[in-house]
Amino acid sequence: MKKLLLAAGSKSGALLLAPLYKALTNQTTYQPVVLLALPEGAVPISAELAASFTLDEADHTITLPKGTPVEQLAAAMTGMEKIMLSEQPDLVLVCGCDNAALGAAITAAKLGLPVAAVDAGLRSYDRSDTEEINRVVIDSMADLHFVSEHSGEYNLINEGIADDKVFFTGNLLIDSLVALMEEANNSAASVPKEIKPKKYLLVLLSPAGRFSGKEPLALMQRLIQEISLKITVVMPLATELAALMQQHGMGDSFSAIEGVMVIEPQTHTSLLKLLRDSMLLLTNLEEMQSEATVMNVPCLTIMESSSRPATIEIGTNLLVGLDEDDITSRIHDILHPGSHQHITSRSKIPEKWDGAAAGRVVAVLDRVLKD
Repeated sequence: MKKLLLAAGSKSGALLLAPLYKALTNQTTYQPVVLLALPEGAVPISAELAASFTLDEADHTITLPKGTPVEQLAAAMTGMEKIMLSEQPDLVLVCGCDNAALGAAITAAKLGLPVAAVDAGLRSYDRSDTEEINRVVIDSMADLHFVSEHSGEYNLINEGIADDKVFFTGNLLIDSLVALMEEANNSAASVPKEIKPKKYLLVLLSPAGRFSGKEPLALMQRLIQEISLKITVVMPLATELAALMQQHGMGDSFSAIEGVMVIEPQTHTSLLKLLRDSMLLLTNLEEMQSEATVMNVPCLTIMESSSRPATIEIGTNLLVGLDEDDITSRIHDILHPGSHQHITSRSKIPEKWDGAAAGRVVAVLDRVLKD
């Protein structure tokens, strides 16, 4: 029996890990071991993921201290070294591109353990994004690369990775989406009853990057005020964003706007239901770009680049940066299609974004890990 160590940290990493874990447990030839490295106070596995993938808790959990990214990376690697030496896995599967994932890749490589990069090859080509640096380093450490879209194949081969080490298996995030939506439809997971399907625009903002200052928040306030004259705006207010707004003296700046519904932070399943039932998503996160494409919900991303170009090339995603006029114009086009009907009608689901990626990963492992 082959022992496989699945390592992740952030929520996005856990969404990649969970379907893979379930697919591996359905086999008799593998022993999956889950290792999570999380900031203090973070929930290792949400109840939603646990219910959907029979993943009750991690086999190993490392608590990352508060501090700089370098301090957290050092803590992750120190803790992971002890666990990897104890477990001696046949393969370490690195899920995600945060510091926990980076720590897992570097530690395994230093210990001479084979590494597989899950969701490999994604590139935004924005080196100011720390996760872009992590992606490049993780892929350079990996022996096997499981990619979610064709751009991943092209990027890795252009970077000198042998094509027989690159496997196009599909997007594991969609495996999680399919399972979580099925769970949501069979459970009490709900959104506020006053929110009517297809009657609102969903805004998801993170305080990271350029949105850590007052000026971008003020721009969003003006923009959302203008949008709210055309359509109801629903805005889940993450704890970190609320704290940043308080810091800049903007605590009630969004909730005071008529036509804007500022709601409490939502579970991931509730966010997916909000996304599915929305007319449009406006966000500065990559987190929901894949899900929006599969749900055929137009997405305006307030970024200059995306590491998932499939969502732009054939999906619903449009990059708008921080151009206030462009955002307003795009929203008008989507809400009033007319001659702009192509904006939504052209979208389709990218190849192998079908909820069956985990099975394809296991099929590859069956081939490459056979005795």
